[in-house]
Amino acid sequence: MSSVIDQVFSLIHTQCQGSGRLELMKGRKSPKITRNIRAPRSLSEPERSFLDELELYDRVIETTKLISVNQHGIQTDGRGLRAVRIFTRQTVVGLSLQQILPRPSSLTHRQQELWDVCSVASLSRTLIEGYLALYYFGLEKVSDEESELRFFIAQLHRNVEWYEIRKLTNPDDPGLKEFEEGIASQKARIRNHPYLPFLTDVHRKRALRGLEMYTTKAEFENTLGVCKDLRRNYRHLSNLAHPQPIAFERIDNERGRGIGSEADVLSCTVSLMLARRFLAASTVDIADHFPDALAARFEASLSSIRPLINAGY
Repeated sequence: MSSVIDQVFSLIHTQCQGSGRLELMKGRKSPKITRNIRAPRSLSEPERSFLDELELYDRVIETTKLISVNQHGIQTDGRGLRAVRIFTRQTVVGLSLQQILPRPSSLTHRQQELWDVCSVASLSRTLIEGYLALYYFGLEKVSDEESELRFFIAQLHRNVEWYEIRKLTNPDDPGLKEFEEGIASQKARIRNHPYLPFLTDVHRKRALRGLEMYTTKAEFENTLGVCKDLRRNYRHLSNLAHPQPIAFERIDNERGRGIGSEADVLSCTVSLMLARRFLAASTVDIADHFPDALAARFEASLSSIRPLINAGY
């Protein structure tokens, strides 16, 4: 039996513009928008399903806030500190998503709620990225040697990005030379690191390229239960978040205009399910990483969201 999220994906696909047609629309004028505002009204089945999912997300947010405000004072190492920082970022992103989510009711017509498929997908994708970073930089159990190598690669990535930003801002910036010398030294430190030979060929090549994480999405998908179908889900959200053909070719008189068409409600539901899953996983995993300081103290709240990591999948 297919999962709930797979069923919603199927419904979205059946409503894709062109019914499988591959070419883009050519030379068509944007249709005139017609409005039919009536209230009160009966909620549609997709709206009711979205509200059910929204209730679960709100429950996760409450526990996330509880854990986040109680992180202070925890004694931990560098990886633990990075985990706390990334989780703080997850909390802020999760709250931002909560703020923009529509909340339809029988007393509001569907055009009163803003169904922003693009923004909801973008923030949901950010929560997925945040969970991967939380696991890779903070929670995954690795040796001290590998932890150090990952830290050195992260430092290199940070400095390369700052260097490129400063260079684009002012190519004559006298501070660029110091960056260049430091980056060359950091690259050499990674090339000569004693743990580098123990990486797989794929990981070693990614490490030498200075990619922020040498673990691939396929590996996350194959090793972490929460990352089931990660590549499919991430690609789906990316195509909605960016102005790609999948995103703009779907826009018509109903879809993509923020007015609560069935297709847009379904798309927001998929994005919200993914956001709920990865925010719940972030909250539970950071708490379990600090069993005395967090997990034991707040197990009652945590136990209410543990099942929400896999609900519907």
